[in-house]
Amino acid sequence: MSITGELLKAIMRNYPTGVTIVTTVYNNEYYGLTVNSFTSLSLDPPLVLIAIDKRLVSHEAIDKSNVYAVNILPDDMKDLAIKFATAPREERFKGLRIKTAKTGSPIIEGAIAYLDCRVTAKYPGGDHTIFVGEVVDAQIMNNKLPLIYYNRGYYSIKQATPLQ
Repeated sequence: MSITGELLKAIMRNYPTGVTIVTTVYNNEYYGLTVNSFTSLSLDPPLVLIAIDKRLVSHEAIDKSNVYAVNILPDDMKDLAIKFATAPREERFKGLRIKTAKTGSPIIEGAIAYLDCRVTAKYPGGDHTIFVGEVVDAQIMNNKLPLIYYNRGYYSIKQATPLQ
C-alpha cells in the first residue's frame, strides 16, 4: 500500500504538538515561521532539531545563516502563531517586542522559553530539511501554559485532566 501525503496529514492531525515560532537573522533581516516539527535530540551536547519545508523563504535564511532560535509559545499567543503561519514575511515582526539572542536571532517577548542554536548538521527529509542545532543559549521566561496544535486547531491544556 502506498501512503499519500494526504493520508499522512490526516493521521498526523491526531497527534497533538506544542507550537513554536522559529526565528533567524540573515543579511540583517529577521525571518520567522510557526513550527511544530521541533524536538529535543540530545542532552550532551544539548541538541534540538527542526524540520523546515524547502519551499519557504525562512528555509533559505536558516540554511544560509546557520543559526535559529526556537520560541516556545504560551496559550495566549494563538494569534501570533497564526500570523507567523500566514502573514507575508515582512509583516510578521511588526509590532512585536523582541530581544536579540547570542546568535542574532530574534527572541519574542512573552514566549515561555527560547533555545538559541547554531546549526551543526543538515539532513534531507523529503520536501523538508532537518536542521540539527546545538543550543548555545536558552532561558525560561515565564511559567505560562503551552499552546497546543491538534486536528487543525489551537488548544490550551487548562481544561486537561491529569491522568493518575
